[in-house]
Amino acid sequence: MMAKQFQLPILAAAIGVLTISANVWLNASAVPSQSQTRPNQVAQVPFKLDGTPVYVQRDGSWQEAQLRGYRSSNTTGTIYTVQYTRDNSTEQGVPSSRILSLQEAQRRGIAKAVYDLSNQAGVQQMLDAHNSWRKRYNVPALTWSPQLATYAQEWAAKLLRENRFEHRKNLSYGENLAWAGGQQMSPERVVAMWGDEVKDYNYASNTCKAGKMCGHYTQIVWRNTKQVGCGMARGNGKEVWVCNYNPPGNYVGQKPY
Repeated sequence: MMAKQFQLPILAAAIGVLTISANVWLNASAVPSQSQTRPNQVAQVPFKLDGTPVYVQRDGSWQEAQLRGYRSSNTTGTIYTVQYTRDNSTEQGVPSSRILSLQEAQRRGIAKAVYDLSNQAGVQQMLDAHNSWRKRYNVPALTWSPQLATYAQEWAAKLLRENRFEHRKNLSYGENLAWAGGQQMSPERVVAMWGDEVKDYNYASNTCKAGKMCGHYTQIVWRNTKQVGCGMARGNGKEVWVCNYNPPGNYVGQKPY
């Protein structure tokens, strides 16, 4: 029998959707556009501004970041504007000597994050990210469901292929969605963005702040949910992430924990 699922009182949908893009995340006034260069200069740029994460040496450690612009000169060479994943802060004037490509960071064992769900490492990071949030509220850990993962992957691929972003109709599971453009997301980062909605959730009244969304967060930490399975699809500078949950959460009149 299909579970009858309802929304929290002020949510616009049973489980809301989250849209992330480079343009949304960035303050346009703080991030310069890519410099204009002559054709023979382009080939000299060591790193592409294609959304692939890089690792930047900052305060004595290597930190994940996105490249947001660059400029070059005969005296300084190529220097970049970077945005750090951890806190979304930006730094300008970063030389190439402080930057590692994702491939090189992985080769050196610096990059621990993965950026898809194609292998067990990605699956484990997605599961661990969910259970890290659940542990904060003393709710039982989720287990990974290959069946839900297949179900989620089918929908993620369909949404990307058809350039759509919406929930399945007549869904019998819980569902969290995320979309990103111009960047590569990691499982950990996707779940962190959903979980960060906690700042807009009032446990006492079991509601979200007016005009805000918190249904992703409440689904992640819903006590009675036992399984999760996720999928993702990437192409043409876009990516879609889908997680399905069984049993579903976000029932009207019930608190998540």
